[in-house]
Amino acid sequence: MRDDIDDMIGADSSVGAGDLVGLEERVWSRIGERRERARMDQVRIAAVAAALLVGALNGGALRLASQPEASEMRVFTVSSGLSPMTSLDARG
Repeated sequence: MRDDIDDMIGADSSVGAGDLVGLEERVWSRIGERRERARMDQVRIAAVAAALLVGALNGGALRLASQPEASEMRVFTVSSGLSPMTSLDARG
């Protein structure tokens, strides 16, 4: 099953020699564009993964670092349980 590609192209009368001028350059440029797009997709995925990781780490650190301290003013909050209505079991 060995065919000469020049003989196969020459046998097809619909393909002229002018159609094949620059074919190899066009093929290689398309291959280069595909490789570049694949490379950019990898960079984009890595950037999204890094942003997600940084966001998760910062969110976790911020959550741990921002524990509010007990304040003396908490006795004035609604949830302090010091309301006179608390003993009546009234929900307000």
